[in-house]
Amino acid sequence: RGHGLGGLLADDMGLGKTAQTIAHLVFEHAAGRLDRPALIVVPTSLISNWTAELTKFAPHLRTEVLHGLDRHARRDRLAGVHVVITTYTVLARDIADMKELSWQVVVLDEAQAIKSPASKATRAVGMLDTKHRVCLSGTPIENNLEELWSQFNFLMPGLLGDRAVFAKRFRTPIEKRGDDQRRMQLVRRIKPFILRRTKSEVATELPPKHTILRRITLAPDQRELYETIRVTLQERVREEVAERSLAGSRIVVLDALLKLRQVCCDPRLVKLPSARTVESSSKLDDLLEMVCEMIPEGRRILLF
Repeated sequence: RGHGLGGLLADDMGLGKTAQTIAHLVFEHAAGRLDRPALIVVPTSLISNWTAELTKFAPHLRTEVLHGLDRHARRDRLAGVHVVITTYTVLARDIADMKELSWQVVVLDEAQAIKSPASKATRAVGMLDTKHRVCLSGTPIENNLEELWSQFNFLMPGLLGDRAVFAKRFRTPIEKRGDDQRRMQLVRRIKPFILRRTKSEVATELPPKHTILRRITLAPDQRELYETIRVTLQERVREEVAERSLAGSRIVVLDALLKLRQVCCDPRLVKLPSARTVESSSKLDDLLEMVCEMIPEGRRILLF
């Protein structure tokens, strides 16, 4: 911030990226630099978490959430507000109004949300008027190097060249030819602007992760539903692939896999009339049995 540069906080999940960001906002406020609001852009599921963390760590900062049908009225009442929270979806939808506002800092949480340079969210965040830009992501690269370029194009446009130059100079040599020299050049270019710590570096007292795979047999009615859906979808997928090729049938294939996965998780997730009559959910039954055994033992449990 002092040098007028953006930064990517890429610590592992659970190492406090939210808390570090709030600490930065508190520092900026104490120094008298938070003379216009900070904007936090998050996935919809993280609104309540950010609101709770700000209340816990920075109760003196006035916070406003721009989400929901009444957000337009609240957007006109931001005088005296220190932190504004909104979502990528709302920002893209309201960018005509949001780009007219001035921000002290724009923070993108789960910044891989702008990994696609052509998406509405990516274009929207690039239009914002702000003094400082920060990205937060435990997974800054999920599939390819263009995702990293897209985030840095928001943080500091030009640092990695335009999209075509980056592809020619870094992405193609590194991804397709395994060019270590170009990889190191890219590392040197972005290293001053990234802070990434892993749990092994920070939480040295944690024991190694121990993974137990637990195989679960579907109940008869759940298995029957699975087979019925599988046979039906298999025929549909075959017809689509024959007509449009595999590449052209990607959506149909993914939809079929999703429905089969939903049956395995819990039949109630499947939006089909035939699924409503199935009462068994073997995975949920097994989970509840495990939880009921572990809670009396004093174990702490995190469910995804």
